Order: sequence, then structure tokens, then C-alpha cells
Amino acid sequence: MVLAILLLFSSLPGTVSAKDVNKRDADNREDFEPGDEVTVKVATYNTHAGIGVDGRYDLDRIADTIRESGAEIIGLQEVDVHWGGRSQYENEIKILADKLNMNYFFAPIYNLDPPSEGSPRRQYGVAVLSKYPILNAENHNIARLSTQDPNPSPRPAPGFLEAQIHVLGEEVWFYVTHLDYRPDPTVREMQIEDMLEIMSGHSNSLLVGDMNASPDSPELDPLFQQFGDAWAMTHENPGYTYPSHSPIKRIDYLFTTPGMEVESAHIFQSKASDHLPVTSDVTFELGSHPFDAAGLSSLIDYFKEAGEFASDDAIRALKLHLAVVSQYEEKEQGEKVIEHMKGFKVLLDHQEESGLLSGEAYEILRNDADYLIRGWQ
Repeated sequence: MVLAILLLFSSLPGTVSAKDVNKRDADNREDFEPGDEVTVKVATYNTHAGIGVDGRYDLDRIADTIRESGAEIIGLQEVDVHWGGRSQYENEIKILADKLNMNYFFAPIYNLDPPSEGSPRRQYGVAVLSKYPILNAENHNIARLSTQDPNPSPRPAPGFLEAQIHVLGEEVWFYVTHLDYRPDPTVREMQIEDMLEIMSGHSNSLLVGDMNASPDSPELDPLFQQFGDAWAMTHENPGYTYPSHSPIKRIDYLFTTPGMEVESAHIFQSKASDHLPVTSDVTFELGSHPFDAAGLSSLIDYFKEAGEFASDDAIRALKLHLAVVSQYEEKEQGEKVIEHMKGFKVLLDHQEESGLLSGEAYEILRNDADYLIRGWQ
């Protein structure tokens, strides 16, 4: 069953925080150990609001392209949500998530009044689709030159998506962007500076998007200095992605942080949009980014929002247990961590037997508890 996304709008203009409560295909990690390598297929795709090179709006073609690409986590640009007639006022990201059975988060760049009273707001922006749970997500402000203002000047505006994704217990930070399209690089330079500041707090990060600039553009240099360019790391040919019917530019990118290994990259041929999607198989080591009691606590929050618990008391008991574990983690008292995590598992067993949480949530939390214990043994 499809569960709707919960968007929590903050009091700051232009910012959105969220916990994604679309719960589908949550991962199972019982066969993995710390130090094991995991490969994930990630992608970026400017969908052109679902309009193909033939000028026809067809979300089925976009969904088919994504499905055939095999992408497990994909960043999308030019996504309409009740935006206008060109996309039949549809909620494109929800439709795609339903068709592909994936979790999603949408980060609007523009959030305009509806065309008539009682209608949904008109929104346009970027999004992420993921087969893995999205624990947290946020819509960050970066510099923008609005296309909706007749006399725009650069100012902070939303549309830089950050998602914390639970991949086999590992926290992966996935960022989606769509940079300014104008020939003058000034705004893109400002945007990249803003993005780098936002991303500086996390390792195990992936940045994808339509940069509207070729690889030799000086404004992209700061990205190349701090991230690996998946296409350039695996190919010598230019990797053109735009326009899709006869590509002459590479403006769509997948960037990885050091420590992630790019196994391959592929440009997927499709005329469902005016851009071609880019995929990459990215490998990272489990345990390379700390998985701890706080990560388990975030996962409990995810399952709470998804309605997997029958009792708030059950949630409080689990989180209280994890708070104690966190204290021992900070003191690096491994024996105490293991002892209390075993107690956490006993509590989980009792709650599952009492019908206080779903079988799926129980299996994932128990497997993750085992994984955390093995990391301290």
C-alpha cells in the first residue's frame, strides 16, 4: 500500500524539512558484516516535466526509462507537482513513486499559489526516488535567480535536496541539484559555494544533478576538487547527455565523496525527456560511516511515521534503551554497548510477540542491532 509523504514546513521562508514515510522494500542486512562492500546503482535524470522529444507528455515513458535503468536511488530535476497544463496538473513525483514502488521526497524550487481556490499549490523542483528508506530529508536554500520574477536578483531560495538514506544500515547522504542555466556563471558559482557548505557536514555523500555547465567550466572546479566525477573516472569519451535526440553537451553529473568506489557509469538512451539519464554503480564499505545507536533511533522514528508501531510506550522504551547505548558509545565502552544492545534485542522480541510492532520493522531493527553488536566485537 502506498503511504503518503509527510512534509513538515518550517517557519523559515523557502525551507522544508521532512521525514519520508513512504515505506517500501525496506532493506534486510542479516547477511552483511562490517567491512563488507555494497554496490548501489545511483542515477540522475532531468525529466523535462515528463515531456519527451516529440513534445508529448507521458510519465509512463519516464517510469519505464527509470525502471529499465535499474537505478536504486535516483535524483530527478524539472519535476512538476500540480504545476500546470503541460503536465496536466498532476503530482508527478507521487505518480512515479507509485509506478516504481519507491520512496520519494520532493523539494520545490517554486511554490506558487493555486490557480483557483481549493486547488493544490503549484510546485516545481527536484526530487529523489529510492528503493531504500529515506530517514530524513530537507530542502535547503541556495543562491537563485528566479525565473518567476521579471526583475530578479540573486538571493537564497529553496531547491537543493538533501536526503539521509538507510542503505543496508549505512547512512548515505544523497543530494540533488539543478543549477542556473544562464550563460553568465556568476549564479552557478554562488550556488556551488552554498552547496559545498551544506554538504561539508557529511561523508558517504553523493551529489547528482543538472549543472548546466560543461566539465571545462571554471565554476565547476570546486566540485571536481572535492568529489569524484563518476563518468570521468570510468570513461574517456565526453559522455554527452543533452539534448537527448542528438547530444552535444555533458551537463548531467554524478559526484561521489572519497572512499566511495565508482565501478561503472552508463548513459541510458531514451527520448522520454530532452536529457539522457546517467547511472553509476557505486561501492562503499559497510562501517566506513559510523552506524550507531543514533542511527537505530532514526530508524525507529521512520517506522513510527510509517505506522509500524502500535504503542508510543513501546517506542519510548526502545529509544530510552538506545540513549543509554549512546552514552557507552561515546565512552567507547564496547562491552557495555554489546550488553545493552543484547537487552535491546530482548525488548524487541517481547514487543514483537506482544504485537506492538510490525514483523517487517522487527526484522530490520533486529538485524541492524546484530550488525551494531558485531561492529563492537
